[in-house]
Amino acid sequence: MTIPLDCPLCRLYLKRELVTPLYYEDAICIIVDCATHPSKKLIVLKRHAELPTTNEAEHIQEIAYKLFPRKIWRYPASLPDHFHLHEINTWNRP
Repeated sequence: MTIPLDCPLCRLYLKRELVTPLYYEDAICIIVDCATHPSKKLIVLKRHAELPTTNEAEHIQEIAYKLFPRKIWRYPASLPDHFHLHEINTWNRP
């Protein structure tokens, strides 16, 4: 499999081009601040793919909830060939 090094999300972990703090990393994903919206977190699948496998998706959900239980995430339209989630809000419980 060829890794597209022109992909900015691949370069985050393959080339260690981290321009924001690293919050978490394992074999499946990496969590950093979004470079264009630094107050928002970004969860990036470490495998260059449009969609995660079921196991990867479950793992990402588990990590996101464990580390950031009040965050709301979305799959942005930008960079559609590399799966990632972008924080959009914080859920405020009464």
